[in-house]
Amino acid sequence: GLDTATTNLGASIAVTRIYIEGNVNLNSGSAELGSSSNPGKICINGDLSFGSGKRNIYGDVYVAGDFYLKDAIIHHNIFVNGDLTLDWTPTLDADARIYYTGSLNYPSGNYPQDILNKCIRQTPVPGCDMPDLALPPVKSQSWYDAKGYVSSGALANNLKIFADSYSSTSSRDSSSNVVIIARNGDITLTGLGSSGVTGVLYAPKGRVTFNGGFFTGVVLTRDGFFVTSGGTDVTFSNFKNYFSGPDDYPL
Repeated sequence: GLDTATTNLGASIAVTRIYIEGNVNLNSGSAELGSSSNPGKICINGDLSFGSGKRNIYGDVYVAGDFYLKDAIIHHNIFVNGDLTLDWTPTLDADARIYYTGSLNYPSGNYPQDILNKCIRQTPVPGCDMPDLALPPVKSQSWYDAKGYVSSGALANNLKIFADSYSSTSSRDSSSNVVIIARNGDITLTGLGSSGVTGVLYAPKGRVTFNGGFFTGVVLTRDGFFVTSGGTDVTFSNFKNYFSGPDDYPL
């Protein structure tokens, strides 16, 4: 799930496609969801609550449970396979609609009719399938040896690591085209300050923790990607950008 208790309250998760296996509770701050430049879809396999906070929501949203809406700014459509509860101050774009299958609840009194007109009861509503993506296996030790991977080393340009785990916690210059594979544990890249990292981080049995100015690349991890520094820019890019061809793919 996703909760403001574990999210930078001013963050923007500006991603085209977001899948959340659980409830979403964004009830303070202004953390945004979805890409304003390339809106896609946000799939939530649980309940959704947008409470206090003027947050932008970009892309069509599919909710498997109930939806509570207070301050959020809705730019596209929302499909709710459950009840819809409105509070006083949401904003819906001219073309935005909320489709729901259950009951509609809103405060008594002079509730804005233009908002109610954009809430449409419909059965059924479209949903979306949650992806079941298995993490790919690593290759043999001899393959990594032949490709120049090492088991340790300071964070630097073109570093290629294949080890049980990897940790770099001291101040370093920015590093590009890094590939780190922690086959049995965690990847920890912290203490970077304004410096950052570009490349691929893979922890199939652990987590990735990052603290720095920016990360650009690919993160694959079983237990999550934890960005512990405020103000960090994270830009996800295509896996193939970091390899000369499929023969060099390390997974």
